[in-house]
Amino acid sequence: MVKKIMLGLVCGSIVFTGAVLMNGTPHAAQDIDNPVPIDSNYVSGPVGGNENSASNKSGSEPQLQKLPVTQTTNGVEVTVHSIRRTAQTTDFEITIKNGTANENVAVDPSRLAIQSNDNSAGKVSEKVGASPTNPDFTGATILPGKERHGWISGQALTEKELESLIVELSLDGSEQRAFSFAIDCKNLKFRTL
Repeated sequence: MVKKIMLGLVCGSIVFTGAVLMNGTPHAAQDIDNPVPIDSNYVSGPVGGNENSASNKSGSEPQLQKLPVTQTTNGVEVTVHSIRRTAQTTDFEITIKNGTANENVAVDPSRLAIQSNDNSAGKVSEKVGASPTNPDFTGATILPGKERHGWISGQALTEKELESLIVELSLDGSEQRAFSFAIDCKNLKFRTL
């Protein structure tokens, strides 16, 4: 019994520490008068706030959107135009506009994450990471006031019938920006090579 209590305390402190680190403000996590419910279906939003968030206000389930989907975070805009599926990759045609005055931004392709069919009844859900090769964005810097258009690739998804995709993308600059797109794939025509 003592071991279970100790394990519970250790796990609770890890979860609390992770919540504080993800939130970025330790005092917000200590507000015991207004507790925040924990929901296992929550999809994290971008760091620093997102002016065009794909998640609904309750945080329980992302609101799916048809392509093209655009989000802006702290002066940087990312648009997902189309999706292409091959035997080796799942590719996203994107445009990144750096609207900042004096900050260079760069995509970190290694932190690309893709989840298919999240909360889709009767459908297989899988999560994959980045493809080992991403020539359009690897090492590319986007200067202030400029934009870059190209394809970013994740690993191939095995599920043939996609109802939805959650795409998470990170950009580095003087601050890190994270974008999370919830894409409605019903009746979506995928691009081909």
